[in-house]
Amino acid sequence: MNPILEPTDRDICAALLRNGRAPWRLIAQVTGLQERTVSRRATRLFEQGLVRVSALAHPLLAGRGDPVLARLSCAPEHLAEVAGWLAHRPETLWVTTLLTESAVLAECFIRPEDRSALIEGELSRLPIRDFSLSPIHHYRRTVRGWQPGILDDAQLAALGEDERSALIASEQSPPHELDAVGLSILDLLGQDGRMSIDAISAQLGLAKATVRKRIQSMQRSDHVSIRAVLDPALLGFPYEAYVTARVPLDRLDDLTELLAADSHSRWAAETATDYSGRALMAFRDQRDVTDTIASLTARFAGPEIEFSVEPLLTMYKRSDVVLPPAGPAP
Repeated sequence: MNPILEPTDRDICAALLRNGRAPWRLIAQVTGLQERTVSRRATRLFEQGLVRVSALAHPLLAGRGDPVLARLSCAPEHLAEVAGWLAHRPETLWVTTLLTESAVLAECFIRPEDRSALIEGELSRLPIRDFSLSPIHHYRRTVRGWQPGILDDAQLAALGEDERSALIASEQSPPHELDAVGLSILDLLGQDGRMSIDAISAQLGLAKATVRKRIQSMQRSDHVSIRAVLDPALLGFPYEAYVTARVPLDRLDDLTELLAADSHSRWAAETATDYSGRALMAFRDQRDVTDTIASLTARFAGPEIEFSVEPLLTMYKRSDVVLPPAGPAP
């Protein structure tokens, strides 16, 4: 397990979670640190492999497919194989195994024309006992939106990048495939979200002004976010869990808004099959879980909520980034 970072490093990580391409000078202004301190400490975190900055095209705006929650059950000896296979699939955004049962959980984006080949073909060849795919009806928070309560609202606003506009855009804007230039820039930023304009320009043979303009356009339109990818344990939240909450249908929106607004929630959505709220949440410890669930219940004015909490075992993919447990691509 990764150690908890020092407060200075946590401040820098929180800023990079909000805007991974924020200049060191801006992060220094926001956090009250010296610019050279921000640069030195952030570079060390990158070199140690604890933090990575990566670009992520918004799956819904990019026309990646219909969002579903996939749950695959298998024997314990096959967990790593199944989770690793899923992590390397282009359909998945995050992949984890569960502590409470022998199962793999993943957020997937599947195009309608690919469903049969994936489910009846490729899944049938995996060593799984059973599977379920729950269509996601509505997002309240995506993997780009988590803020662990380290920076206040004014600090976050100064850094730019705000998931709320992206969520609105995903419901109002039609899918938009990036052109060849946009895809090439996105590919490089997916490898290193802080790659310089000069380096991108040199690799792609494009004018620096063109590269700068395209990156700014992709970020302003919310088609692309650039942010830190890291283990929440580094920030003091080593206990991750998958939380399911159920209430009567007419109160589901209120419930999922409450879930998403909680600082523990890294991801929150409603599923269309059983109309329940789902969330990936990060906690300090088991006591923090109990206190948070009790607080959510007390703040929800209405019928009693039915909660289930399933601790995560191992993350194989975060924010479209394949993690070491998954190993090399097959």
